Amino acid sequence: MTEDQIAQEIERLARLEDDDFVDAVVRCVTGAPDRRLPRAVQEAALSSPQLAGRTADALETALRRAKHYNQLLEGETRRAQQIRIEPWRAKIKAALGHMEDIVDDQAHEHAKQLASLDDAALADRWTAFILGEPAPAPTPRRVEALAFRSHRVAARAAEFCRLMMENPGQYLPDPPPGEGTNARQRRIDGFRKKVESEARFLRYGVQYADARLGRMPGEPNVRLAALRLLGKAHPEELTKLLRQVRGEDRAARHEARQDARAVRRAATPRAR
Repeated sequence: MTEDQIAQEIERLARLEDDDFVDAVVRCVTGAPDRRLPRAVQEAALSSPQLAGRTADALETALRRAKHYNQLLEGETRRAQQIRIEPWRAKIKAALGHMEDIVDDQAHEHAKQLASLDDAALADRWTAFILGEPAPAPTPRRVEALAFRSHRVAARAAEFCRLMMENPGQYLPDPPPGEGTNARQRRIDGFRKKVESEARFLRYGVQYADARLGRMPGEPNVRLAALRLLGKAHPEELTKLLRQVRGEDRAARHEARQDARAVRRAATPRAR
């Protein structure tokens, strides 16, 4: 096995369509013969920084397609098929666990690189990730996703999410020529949904950062967030509600004071 062989195999595998790539991964993991090159070369290529993330994705896909790769044989019962699939599934899961370890190591190093970026550069990378653009080579998207959600980067990315929700137009690419109002709104809504989805993952990353330092993670104040949104959308209505609540509070406190005085008078013996 030589470095040239591995490099050539990486290049060949990288050109494969997704389904063909999954098939190649399954053949390698299950030990199907490949006369073109030693199995060790293909294993090294699939574990490389360029392909490890895609290989992990392929193994997850293979698990979902277990019956596709283990077709029901003539005269075989469904139960017998399931029994036959189990050893195959165990091989795929074992390979996936190994590949996830490799991807985690890559993400750990990539998170260090992201954490070293200034705010402008990190915002550009995060925006590209939200928009579904490929990560800079040779980093697979799966690795970049894990890196952004790590405790090193999650808090800063979460702050970008807040800014994106407030002003999505600042982060969206230029609209196509002739884009109408409705089309633009759909594009903004889709962007916000992606941001909201990623923000949920980031929240767990931030909580993990607190927990690993022995601090109890805080939960988001949903009520306060709702009040802020209401204040932005309907400031006058919120002001009226606040005045109403404050008035009710004052009335309640006045009534409570009257009740307390009545209790004290009732408890005090009258002079004869």
